[in-house]
Amino acid sequence: MPYGELLTSNQRLHHMAEHRIRRRLRSEAEQMARARRLPQLDRAAVHYVLHPRPINRKRDPGNWAPTAKAYVDGLVDAGLLPDDNSAHLRGPYPEIGPPVSTGLARMSLVITELIAPSELR
Repeated sequence: MPYGELLTSNQRLHHMAEHRIRRRLRSEAEQMARARRLPQLDRAAVHYVLHPRPINRKRDPGNWAPTAKAYVDGLVDAGLLPDDNSAHLRGPYPEIGPPVSTGLARMSLVITELIAPSELR
C-alpha cells in the first residue's frame, strides 16, 4: 500500500484527525485496486502484513486493525468484493513482516480468492 501515516488501536486522535486518515487510507486502497485492475471476487481472505519501524521492542500487528479495515473498505469501494461481511470476506488477519529501513511503518495486503465448496464439484 502507499506510504503514509497508519491508524492503530492505541492512538488517541481527535475524531476529525482520525476521520481524515481513515478517508485517505480508504481512497488509496480504492485507487490502488483500480490501477492494478484487480479482478472482482465473490469471496476472499485478506491478510495484512505490518512492516514496522526498526525499533527494539515487540509489536502486536493486531493493533493496526483500523488501518486494515479502512483498506478493506476501499477494496469494496473499488468493486473487488461485493461487501466486507462474513459471506464475502475472511479476515483481515494480522501478520508481522520484515521491518522497514526508514520512516513510518508500512502495510501490505495479501488477498486470496476463496472458492465456495459448491464450486469444487
